[in-house]
Formats: sequence, structure tokens, C-alpha cells
Amino acid sequence: MSFLFIIDKPTVLKIQKDTTVHLMKEFLKQEKEIFFCEMNNLTINQNNLVKFNCNRIKKIVDEIEYDQPTIMSGQDFKKIWMRKDPPFDQNYLNASFILDHVSKSGVEVINSGSSLRNHNEKLCILHFPNIISPTIVSSSPTTIKAFIKEHKKVILKPIDGMAGDGIFMATSSDQNLNVIIETMTCSGIQVIMVQKFIPEIKDGDKRIILIDGKPLPFGLSRIPQHNEIRANLAKGGKGVIKKLTRRDHEIIDIINPYLKDHQLRFVGIDIIGDYLTEINVTSPTGLVEIEDQAQINFTESIVNALA
Repeated sequence: MSFLFIIDKPTVLKIQKDTTVHLMKEFLKQEKEIFFCEMNNLTINQNNLVKFNCNRIKKIVDEIEYDQPTIMSGQDFKKIWMRKDPPFDQNYLNASFILDHVSKSGVEVINSGSSLRNHNEKLCILHFPNIISPTIVSSSPTTIKAFIKEHKKVILKPIDGMAGDGIFMATSSDQNLNVIIETMTCSGIQVIMVQKFIPEIKDGDKRIILIDGKPLPFGLSRIPQHNEIRANLAKGGKGVIKKLTRRDHEIIDIINPYLKDHQLRFVGIDIIGDYLTEINVTSPTGLVEIEDQAQINFTESIVNALA
């Protein structure tokens, strides 16, 4: 049977760096038939029949080459991979509801619509208060300022962002603090996350990929460069692979029951120092960099495990 990837526009994917493209290449290498569509190419009718306006991928070299669009139903696929990048907005939410109907028909979605919907990549860490740095989620300027005063230096981040977008570092003496909080909270309407600054960020924000709760043996430490506080590769961070530490394994053991209960099969967790900072489930990345530096093909075993 065939496999479907729900992705961003193919033209925005970085062919040599994108984890989704890397996975699709492995599917083709294994001579598995794969299709792709975008999130707005899903249709459902009154009989709960889900249709996809999708394209069969012929090959991937310098670009994704594909056939003309065709209409297929969910039952035409063995599994569907949801690999659309955030933000998790209303369109993403609606797609997750539609994908629930595909799952009910017996076709597995990785990660499933309900799992994506019930798991905010930022807020989920609040389930694990003993392994995260001091954190609040609030839209109240007064509450946020009090938290900053208590913890001296903090990181403020939007709830639905990715790739380091919209992240600020601030202190209570920051002259721009009021405008930062006003802008991020939309003048006290929109909640944001505020966390005590973790100085170990200088050593990197480690991305660890988990497949059914089992980690790859190396994590990708993304190290900030040129006085930048953000370690994201998209913001110029330098990626260096490192073997997992005892603390990394402790954190993984703590969160694994949660991942299993929520049917989160393909996950990328972020760890700074001794603290869990995010559990990424929409379209975790970092696989290409880990493989390139380790000189090991992990993707083959990932596809074998999840296909």
C-alpha cells in the first residue's frame, strides 16, 4: 500500500536539510510508493469519507519531482504522516479533526490528529514540574513582571511558535520590558510562556529524537552563536551531536508513559542543561544533522519501525 505525507509547500522545504524530505527519500529507497499533499487538500463528506488531493512523488534529487494531482481516500494509504510545521492555528486544528476520521477507519496517522490537538509543544512540559525550570504561562503583565523580578533573567516565548521566532530574553531592569510584554500578550489578552533563564544554553539546546519512546543514541546540541540567545539552527545556531547523558535518559524515562498514553510515536524533545524545555510532535527536525555527523543511517530503522 501507499503512504501519504501532509507537508508544507514542497518549494519551501530544504531538500538537503529537511527531516521530512529525508524520510521521504528513505521511503523511495525502499521502493515504497509515497504521496504528498498540503493541509488544505483534505476533504470530508457527510459519510465521514476523507479524500486527499495529492501527488505521487517520483523521485527526489535537487527537488521533489511528482505526478499530476489525483484524488485518493484515506483507505488508499497504509499510514499517513502529519509533518506540517507550526503554528498550530485554526487550520491545523481543523485538519486534526478531519484526520481523526481517518484514524477511526483503521489508517494510522503519525502523529494522530487527537495527539497533536491535545498536546501543545510548549504547555505540555507543565505535566513534568520536577524536570523543568521555573515556569509560568500568563497574559497578565503584573504576574509576568513579578515572575521576572523573582527570577532576575527570563526567556519569554509565544505558545504556538517554532524555530525561535518571537523569543525574548529579559530582566526586570530591561527598559523595553513593558513594550515586550504588551506586544507578546497583545496588551494582556494572549497567554505566553515565561521561564527562568537556563545559563547552560551556552553549551547548547539538545534535540533528542524519540521513536516509540526510544531515543537515537546522539542528540543534536544547537549552540547559540555571535551573542545570540536563541540556539535554533534557523537562527544561526551551530549543531553539534553529543551522546546522551544519564540525565537525558532520566528525563526520557519520566516522559515516556505520557508519550505512550498520547500515542506520540515520532517526537523531538529539547533539553537545556538538566531541564526539559519542549516536547515537539508536529514536525520534529534534526535527523539530517545527526546522521551526517554520526555517519550512521538512522532513517532506515525509523522507517522500518513506523511504516
